[in-house]
Order: sequence, then C-alpha cells, then structure tokens
Amino acid sequence: MFSKQKNDRKVNEISTLIGEGTSVEGSLNIESSIRIDGKVYGDIKSAGDVTIGKEGYVEKSIIARNLYIAGTMKGNAKVENKIHIFESGTLNGSAEMKSIVIDENAHFYGRSLMKGTNKNNVHKPKVVEIEREKEKEVIESTKEEYKEKEKDKAISE
Repeated sequence: MFSKQKNDRKVNEISTLIGEGTSVEGSLNIESSIRIDGKVYGDIKSAGDVTIGKEGYVEKSIIARNLYIAGTMKGNAKVENKIHIFESGTLNGSAEMKSIVIDENAHFYGRSLMKGTNKNNVHKPKVVEIEREKEKEVIESTKEEYKEKEKDKAISE
C-alpha cells in the first residue's frame, strides 16, 4: 500500500528539469515527470508527465502518461492519456493518445490516432476521419433524395 502511494507521488512530481540554454542529445528514461525548457534531441520515456515549456524544444519521440506542449515538439508522441497543445505550442509529427486538446492559435501538423476502449476494456485504436464522415453523409442524403424521387414518380404514375 505504501509503495503504491510513494510511486504515485514520484510519478506526479517533476524531478527532472532541463533548463533554458541546456541542450541534451540521447535517450532519457525518467521514473517521474519532467519539464523541458531547453532542447532535447533524442527519445524521452517518462512514467509521468512531460511538459515542454515555451522555450522548450524536443526532437525525436516521447512516450509518457500525459504531454503538455507550450514550446515545440518534432517527432512521434505516444501518450497514455492526454496531449494538450497550448496557444504557443507546436506539434509536428504523429500523436497517439486517448484525448487531445489544441488551444486556439496552437499548431498541430501531422497524424493523430485516438485510442479508445471496446466492450472488453481492451485498448483498440479509433481513427476519426472527417472526409469519411462527409462521404457517408453525402451517400445517405443521396439515398434519401433517390427514395423521395421514387415516391414522387410512383405517385405521379
């Protein structure tokens, strides 16, 4: 019981800070949360949250519980829960998460994959494609128009 509370506290606290003016190349594995105000060129794997400050820059990949972007991230993000791109933030790459928040004036360039759950509570990817939805709407409205024309034709005969 005590170890779970200790681990939860550890994951929730920011124990690593990459300050402005600092540049890191290579992989980072963090058992808690991290805040980046400098530059990281490499893979980041965090058991907690990753926060990229306004002056922060990350290039390559991030695996984390949550990702908060006020600076710039170029690469792939695989997040257990939520990605939040703030007004000053930019994400250029692919993103996999359960939910995403993109503030007004924020930038997201790339591909997103939203993870959902099926009836057995097993994660199953769920991709929302606006163009497919529009196609379905057009097809359905065309079917309805055709049915109406057939009715009108039958009535007039």
